[in-house]
Amino acid sequence: MTYARARLCLGIGAVGLIVVLASVSLLLNWPQRVFAGFAPTLYFDAIGLIWIIALYSSLHFPLDYIGGYWLPCHYSRQCLMFSFFASQYIRGFLLQGAFLICSGLIILQAGRYGGRPTVIVLLAAVMLAMIEGQDWLARLIGGLSVSSSEWIEGRRVLMISGMDNGFSGGFAGLPGRERIIFPALWQKILPKSVMGLQMERRSSIINAGCRFRGLGLAMAWNLCGFYLSSILPGAGVASVAELFRTSLGFTLWCFLGLLLLPTLSRKAVFEMDQVARSSGLPEEEFALMLSELDQLQDDEPNRPLSVEAIFHPIPSVQSRLQRFRHAWNGKGAWNVARYALYLSWPCLGFLNRAAHCNTGRPELWVMLPVD
Repeated sequence: MTYARARLCLGIGAVGLIVVLASVSLLLNWPQRVFAGFAPTLYFDAIGLIWIIALYSSLHFPLDYIGGYWLPCHYSRQCLMFSFFASQYIRGFLLQGAFLICSGLIILQAGRYGGRPTVIVLLAAVMLAMIEGQDWLARLIGGLSVSSSEWIEGRRVLMISGMDNGFSGGFAGLPGRERIIFPALWQKILPKSVMGLQMERRSSIINAGCRFRGLGLAMAWNLCGFYLSSILPGAGVASVAELFRTSLGFTLWCFLGLLLLPTLSRKAVFEMDQVARSSGLPEEEFALMLSELDQLQDDEPNRPLSVEAIFHPIPSVQSRLQRFRHAWNGKGAWNVARYALYLSWPCLGFLNRAAHCNTGRPELWVMLPVD
């Protein structure tokens, strides 16, 4: 079994475990049974949320250990000292856990005083803040650091250093205020031609409105899912028991997103590949760029289409080269599947770090891999 396929199996197992536990909890009405006696006060809200996040973290730890430490070492991909992995992981899960607890407290207070409409407005505001500060949050939780910053063609470009080769950067900032993020590692090991192509590509993603569509759809998907989950029988936003039931329902909604949204992400990749093709990019240079970058990820240039259609929001090298050779006019929503996972944090979705690409990798919890 290859490293890529082992990570995929881990991701399937992680997502499957959480989805099954969420379903069983809803069917057996565990939220109400466990938290029925909790009074609607800030103290009991905090205690209840701490218990929920502690349970979530304890269930996730074996998966994170396998995905963040054992698999990379076993396949000789990137075997860090365990002490370093442990320190990075503890930092990440404590800070993310604090974020989730604070989000839950905000929801409960807003839910009691303003009901669901107020909660939805606040969640939208938090998501916008997460988009604006995505690079800052990635550095805080993942232990990343800025190695250089410069302005290129009117846009700020940040080079961010980290230990995980899978970190691929992306964007931070609200539409119109974008900062382009690159791994500092790429500057050291990739040919200048590849870096130039990536800069052109990311500028095109912004100019074509592809990132805007991805962000907008991810936000709309999560807000709609949270609202629908909050009106399930026994769910709501006014008590810990109700919110826990809402979060479990929202977790199942996130699972539906993992099945549906990757199609739009793949279409966006193909859309931007066509933009590069129409600008005159030779196929040989395009193939070199894809090959160099794929080797830093899971190094799986080819995969069965059935596997790709279900589990991978970024098409394989072979799929992209085949589509690159022919004109294609489709539209997509760039990175929408993984934006939805990141923006699910304030809604207390429990699948945000169970994807095969970021399980056990705190540097990728905030900025998941992009094409």
